[in-house]
Amino acid sequence: GHDFAEYLHLTDTVLDIEITPNRGDCLSIAGLAREVAALFGAPLKVKRSRRAPASRAAAVSFTVDIDAPDLCPRYAALPMTGVKLGASPMWMRRRLELCGMRALNNVVDATNYVMLETGQPLHAFDLDKIDSRRIVVRRAHGDREFTTLDGVKRALEPDDLMIADAGKPLAIAGVMGGLNAEVSDTTKTILLESAYFAPGAISKVSRRLGLRSAASYRFERGIDRSGQPAALARVAE
Repeated sequence: GHDFAEYLHLTDTVLDIEITPNRGDCLSIAGLAREVAALFGAPLKVKRSRRAPASRAAAVSFTVDIDAPDLCPRYAALPMTGVKLGASPMWMRRRLELCGMRALNNVVDATNYVMLETGQPLHAFDLDKIDSRRIVVRRAHGDREFTTLDGVKRALEPDDLMIADAGKPLAIAGVMGGLNAEVSDTTKTILLESAYFAPGAISKVSRRLGLRSAASYRFERGIDRSGQPAALARVAE
């Protein structure tokens, strides 16, 4: 069919690069391009994203409370309405798979693609599943366990950093989301998360739980502290 014909005509170069722990800035295509430009004195082409259409977000209200600013100094979020889940275009699925990531749907794939492109991990919540449309970035405190997207119950410790709503935890910050606010075929409105988490906090939780993700790998090594809004704009685009 058309997709297969398109697939045959695609040509991509795969870079297999070993990154030392102190070079988290090179865990993205943009970061590698910046490094090469610096090494060779070449001009760096920076792609500017279009702003998300204001009409799609204007009618959606939500709040964000950061109760653990020492572990999360910055949390940006963007709501998007009228979302229809489906398959991503073939070129995006192919590039994700060449980078060792499984293509799932257009929303999740867009967040993963932008993470590979910019180095900023992102997460999408179903906004209608978030109590009071309120995001709270806090320590686990009394939460003893949490079921992650892979269906496994994880034992929590009081200082683990969580993304929660008014009544329940939604994700282990920087590591993995949960089933209770997962994007699904019935999702109509999403909330895109783009945050900066303290590297030490993420590595501690990830190591203890034995839970490694492409997101935690980047957060542990340090991401751009100012790249959150640009990554949101790119995903929305």
